[in-house]
Amino acid sequence: MVGVIEKGVSAAKLAEPPRGSYEGVNLEVLPRYICYKAALVREKMTLQTVVAIVAAVFVVYFAISRIEVHSLYSKLREKEYILAPGVQDFTPASPHTVSDSYVEAATTDFMNRLGNLNPLNIQEQYATLSDSMSAQLKIKFQAESADWIRKVKQDNLSEILSVLQKEIRSNDEGFYKVTAVVRVDSYVSNEHIGARDEVIQMLLRLIPPSRSSRWFLEIVSLSRTSADTFKTKESLQKETSR
Repeated sequence: MVGVIEKGVSAAKLAEPPRGSYEGVNLEVLPRYICYKAALVREKMTLQTVVAIVAAVFVVYFAISRIEVHSLYSKLREKEYILAPGVQDFTPASPHTVSDSYVEAATTDFMNRLGNLNPLNIQEQYATLSDSMSAQLKIKFQAESADWIRKVKQDNLSEILSVLQKEIRSNDEGFYKVTAVVRVDSYVSNEHIGARDEVIQMLLRLIPPSRSSRWFLEIVSLSRTSADTFKTKESLQKETSR
């Protein structure tokens, strides 16, 4: 057999790539490169997660702060009221700045409508008065006054209320407690049949402006008792407190 030696040629030698490299790329640094890329990707994912968490916390904090500000603003708006009836533009006023004369005028109007009546005006007087009451008190007042209205009309009864003494106490929450000692003169067919002393107690609350209301004081509670009964209750309360 004729071989390469006999032919006088040298056998072709296969070239081997340099150890640790391929096509000019040093394979010895590949593991470190892979580790570097993996660490870089991990850091980026960690950074994105942290940024997402911080952004979520910021959004939640911002939403809570806005809700709190809106709530406080709503509370502040609740303490803004008009000062005088019949005014078209609202004048802001907080409860502790409402003038005593305004509260005095409102309570006088309420008591006049409650006590100064006759067969012709009692229906209108009580209807106007009930419009200044809270919803619960309005229902109770209309139910309890129905029989009295019928009696006034049937008996041709008239009454005139005179305020003898009045006390108004207020607090910072917009409530006014009114205690008035009054004298009521009764007439039947224009004949005077007697007089009686009573104590009228009202709890008033300052409410937001409403064009349908004459006064921006709402009657929360209303009681009307004889002066003797009131004095008895007062004495019993003092003894109990002792």
